Amino acid sequence: MRELFKLFFPNINSFRSVINETDNTSISRERFIDFLKTSGLFLLIINSFLFLTVTKSGGEYIISNLSTTSESFMTISWFTIGMSLFIFSMGFNNLIAWYSNVGRDGSQWNYLVDRINALIGPVLVWIIAITVSLNIFLNLNMIPDFLTTFEDGVISSVEFSLWPLWLVSIYLVMVMFAPFTIYIHKKYPYLSMTIFIILIILIDSLNFPINLAYIKVFNYLFFWLTIHQIGYFYADGKLQLIRKNIFPAVSIISYGYLYYQLSVNKLFLSFSSYRLSEINNEDPPTTVYFVATVGLLSLLFSVKNIIEKILNNNYLWKVFSILHSNIYTLYLWHLIVVLSIYLFDLPKHIGILYLLAAVLIFGNYERSVFRLSSNLLKRVNPLQPWPSPIKARFSIGNFSLAWVSALLVLLGIIHLTLGGIGQNGFFNLREFYFMRSNTFEGMGRIITGILLLNVTVRGLMYKKRILFVSVMFTIFSLYSRIIIDENISYFEYGFSFFLILLFLVLLLPKRNYKLVSKVK
Repeated sequence: MRELFKLFFPNINSFRSVINETDNTSISRERFIDFLKTSGLFLLIINSFLFLTVTKSGGEYIISNLSTTSESFMTISWFTIGMSLFIFSMGFNNLIAWYSNVGRDGSQWNYLVDRINALIGPVLVWIIAITVSLNIFLNLNMIPDFLTTFEDGVISSVEFSLWPLWLVSIYLVMVMFAPFTIYIHKKYPYLSMTIFIILIILIDSLNFPINLAYIKVFNYLFFWLTIHQIGYFYADGKLQLIRKNIFPAVSIISYGYLYYQLSVNKLFLSFSSYRLSEINNEDPPTTVYFVATVGLLSLLFSVKNIIEKILNNNYLWKVFSILHSNIYTLYLWHLIVVLSIYLFDLPKHIGILYLLAAVLIFGNYERSVFRLSSNLLKRVNPLQPWPSPIKARFSIGNFSLAWVSALLVLLGIIHLTLGGIGQNGFFNLREFYFMRSNTFEGMGRIITGILLLNVTVRGLMYKKRILFVSVMFTIFSLYSRIIIDENISYFEYGFSFFLILLFLVLLLPKRNYKLVSKVK
């Protein structure tokens, strides 16, 4: 009960802990990466306030994205692609966290747990709070069920409010693939990067028949893995070896290419879609989105020394750190605040007060786990900057359980993003390519996934109970679909039976169980 209280209620001690962390910031702290992470999410917040408008006409609420209708706003979106900055910083942090985990003689499943828990706390708080509030507003008819897009499409107002969960989905995918991408980065850094870029270009440029159109979706994976992988190069010190005058040149060439495509070929070059436009460069990411990302990163690297000098000021660093320690909470809540401004005819400056209120009320968990001091990064010895061996302890059982648990959380997040949170009942189905699901299954997958994920490193006494509950939930999910007379595909049957079999195998006692430490 005390932990639940800490999740949902403000605590002044969490603000004090942020100040203490700021005062004890490690001398090895890469403040430029903190700037990229925080400014990336902050740019996404600015985009929503700047680009989105909602007007009422003929009883309909029409939502517009100015970056798709105005060339000026479209150009601004080239410099505000905060998602790329965030994923780049995440690549750096994931590799450093991997080294730190190895230095503590950690395991691969421990790494997954630590990285996912860093974000999932604020997400859970937000999902629960937003579920209650949105459904209350809908039942009281205070907000419309649907919004009309500028292209005469229709989108659920609840589904639109959940757009920030896309970043959470991408975050989870990057963490799940981190053990593999770190391995190929260490073995074949330039070859792996080249292959990723080629795949982005091929998938974006080739035209696929309708029955194979889903292949385009793979650019979600390859594109963000590429940006994530560039962060590895910075963590390894390879980007720092590039001459400083190269970055301004690359930035000029990248933005010059975008201006050329806009003026000559009249390409659609908005990089902020919000899933409101059928044609966009973000859903899934395109080649020109990659060009814009390279341009923005190069631009910021050109002024890296200036940014670091500003952040070295103690007063400014404290102000920045307070923003940094609440940035996930601000990002998750910002879109519902923007939507409320238009639906309730509120002044825009009121939105800032609402965001501050969200931080005070719901940001306690994020502030409590915020760390800047050197105890986060434990090295093998002072003379060895990064630990060796580079591979963490490995166990097929624990790693497979942790990975599948992360997959369950990911599937739950995706289905909540696409289907809303109980807007049309908890058993209303939504389709996502090979799988169909509902709010009940989505919430259940998130909860069981988090429980199973954390039981691999703590609470081992409850492992069998949680595995048993997970088996029963998987069976009941299938049964609930049969009750409401909904078809279940062979893929879904196979996936469910695979989960049940995996959980049952892990339930069996292992007499000769031991960990294997792998070295390179």
